[in-house]
Amino acid sequence: MDILNMIFMNVLLVTFTSSIIAVLILIIRYLLKARISIRFNQILLSFILLRFCMLIVPESSISILNLLPQYGAENTISESLSTIHPNIENRQTPRNSIGKITQVDYIKNDDKRLELPTVGTTHVENKISITNILSIIWLAGLLIILIGAILIQGRFTYKLKSCEQIDDSELLIIMEKCKKILGIKRNVNIYMGDNFKSPFIIGIFRPSVYIPKQMINVDQEHFQHVILHELAHYKRKDLIYNIFSVIAIGIHWFNPIIWKITSIIKSDIELACDTYVLDRLGEDNAISYGESILVVTRLFLSRRNQIGLACYLNNTKKQLERRIIMINKFKKNTYKFTALSIMSALLIGGIVLTNPVSARQKNDKLKDSIDNLEIDENKDMMDDILVKLYCNRYNNLDSFIDNVEFDFMVPDYVPQNNYYLGELAWFPHDERARLFYDNDNGFFLDIMMFQKDPDEYFGNRTVKIDRYPSSIEGIEGEILVTKFGSETTKHFIYKKNDIYYVIDYQKVNGDNSIKGEIPLSEVAEIIKSLKNPEDVDKSIFDLPNIDFCVYSMEDMETAREIVGFDFKLPIDDFLGKYTRIQASEDRKDIKLNFEGGFNLVQTQEIPYYYNQFTKLGKLEIADSEKVWFEKMEGNWEYINNRKVLKIIYTCELFGNQTEPDRDIEYIWCDNDIYYCISYNGYTSPIDIEKAMKHIMDSKTFDEITKGE
Repeated sequence: MDILNMIFMNVLLVTFTSSIIAVLILIIRYLLKARISIRFNQILLSFILLRFCMLIVPESSISILNLLPQYGAENTISESLSTIHPNIENRQTPRNSIGKITQVDYIKNDDKRLELPTVGTTHVENKISITNILSIIWLAGLLIILIGAILIQGRFTYKLKSCEQIDDSELLIIMEKCKKILGIKRNVNIYMGDNFKSPFIIGIFRPSVYIPKQMINVDQEHFQHVILHELAHYKRKDLIYNIFSVIAIGIHWFNPIIWKITSIIKSDIELACDTYVLDRLGEDNAISYGESILVVTRLFLSRRNQIGLACYLNNTKKQLERRIIMINKFKKNTYKFTALSIMSALLIGGIVLTNPVSARQKNDKLKDSIDNLEIDENKDMMDDILVKLYCNRYNNLDSFIDNVEFDFMVPDYVPQNNYYLGELAWFPHDERARLFYDNDNGFFLDIMMFQKDPDEYFGNRTVKIDRYPSSIEGIEGEILVTKFGSETTKHFIYKKNDIYYVIDYQKVNGDNSIKGEIPLSEVAEIIKSLKNPEDVDKSIFDLPNIDFCVYSMEDMETAREIVGFDFKLPIDDFLGKYTRIQASEDRKDIKLNFEGGFNLVQTQEIPYYYNQFTKLGKLEIADSEKVWFEKMEGNWEYINNRKVLKIIYTCELFGNQTEPDRDIEYIWCDNDIYYCISYNGYTSPIDIEKAMKHIMDSKTFDEITKGE
């Protein structure tokens, strides 16, 4: 259903933009009808027809739609986002109702990983939206039209089987003469029958002319003019217009403009064919050609034309009058295109067959400007708003190696004992990179890389017991033994290209029991597998289940692409700096953590509990959330003239607590974006009204980067 909705919304966008262009061109045709040739008129309408058939429209700076306000270039649906995995979320951050919607949350508790399953979706299930209904109606209309066209054409083709091929030598001579006049070398058969009421031609690659039996007895000159007209349809490839007309009507059947356009095109095709024939015959034959049109029309005036995907003479009275007037006014070379006409047609094609430059392209230009002209300024901006973190985490190997300040190798092998990558981290203060592998058996494989001797790092955090040279399967290195509390850890240190690789391989409890270990043979295999990052399968270092963290302006732009909307970026002394900025690809939300001890989440999805309270007037705590909270309460408040839902999450008492911890959350909606502020009600007291006012009045990321 989501795919159908996306296609339908794209069709609406195309029908809207194409209709604007169609109306403008029809107005131009009306104002300049005396100065525009029949052929150029048809070219203009052909561009409109093609535009209606294009569900993916290129963008250009010369598009006529650039003159309009930005009607929604952001809605270019054919665009796809790059796959950028989100990063690790601060586990100490208060829970947030947006995170309860689609996320599987993990927390560490006593060195074990607890999984909290998803509790619902952002929208009430089984609820059919208006968009769903309209999408289904549109698809039904499309199928009816396409199936109808196929059935009509099939019935039409079946009737043609009863037609007889003409072998009259005089008529065949006329056919060859007509082909020579129009420069047609392909063989064209001619048939006659009773099942149709006007002459026509079918076949894009194998053309055949069909005439009613009544036409056998008409004057040879009239017969020749009719054949010339039908062959002109083939020469000009008019059958293609009919195919595109059916496609355009099928896609945009609900739009009356496309029905009008196809009707005008059909009329213009007949006029253009007459002009094409007369241009070959010359002005002297215009009167006799017009008489032929009248003679043939009188034969079939009282009979309905056969419907099909074939070009035929359109015998309505109004159309006939228009054709006769055009024939009487015909001048030699009317059909020919001048160089100026060709250039004008190409320019108009570029103007009407393209969309305006989208916000995405403008953002790309802005990105180039930021990267090339304003690097220092924007770097200073990030330093001003983002606290320099002790640890930076990444969700793919490319980002990891780009940010670590020295070159290092990575293992292409880890022990086959349920180890899985849990963290790619860079610690700027320690000049330390870390690969952390988790394990369901409780032993965590730590691989750390240092540019300088790791003694200083361990000396500041643990008690060094011993360090001595050692060899594992011919690999020369050192054993380092450290102690933290009652726990003793053994590390193997391997040095290559002035980079130290430290691998933890055993942890021993205070009672000398082994808490966890990996065999030294496995340590040797890890070291032997070390390779340059370019030589390994980088996908094994992807972390798809964690949020994307922002550390630079480039990261900020990536976060903007991940969430798919322009988020507010409050920069204010009252709110303080950001301790973390995270974007979630799965939830399509962005989370801003402030020094003030509270968090702001922005999303286009309806928060679960906000949706629940709006519909039920109460909150029903989900089973998975009972791990966190004993109860929750909600009520509506008005803050800064906005309706805001306030939720209080009450935790169980722990230890010697006399009062339970309470997390507080405020949720409101502005312009289809939901904003959620959450904080601990006791440890993080804030002036919520002042904070919300600062957020509501703040600029968005796009506004800041564009200098608005």
